[in-house]
Amino acid sequence: MTVNAAGGARYFLGTTDLATTVDQFAADSYVEVGEIEDLGQVGDEASVITFTSLQDGRVRKFKGPRDAGTMTIVCGDDTSDEGQAAMVAAQETKFDFNMKVILNDAITLDGTPTILYFYGKVMGDRRNIGNVSNIVKMTFNIGVNSPILVVPAT
Repeated sequence: MTVNAAGGARYFLGTTDLATTVDQFAADSYVEVGEIEDLGQVGDEASVITFTSLQDGRVRKFKGPRDAGTMTIVCGDDTSDEGQAAMVAAQETKFDFNMKVILNDAITLDGTPTILYFYGKVMGDRRNIGNVSNIVKMTFNIGVNSPILVVPAT
């Protein structure tokens, strides 16, 4: 199978002891954030730099700085969840935190799933109350400040 469903994916918040290698990220301690409904997207995208020549009037495009984006994590609001409480506390600081996402995509029965490591800031923690038919949710926005290190599934 070459594609997988997102079901079973998990997100973890680490410490402010910023890592730069897979081994350093793996050695950190993490708390899992519970009741996640949506992990959004994360990954590099280059900014566009343009130049227009007077001679030919042609806009030329170049790759600029890379931005790993803002990851939007939506959770069912659980005030007793240790991970959600850690996210709320992290939002109150100015620090980057190590983060880990584990997908549910092991290739074999005894294999390991893909792991994504990165660090960033918890930029927001908004509560969405909604209407009478809604589940109260928390949305955490993560400003990703590092490359995404990928440990492939086996």
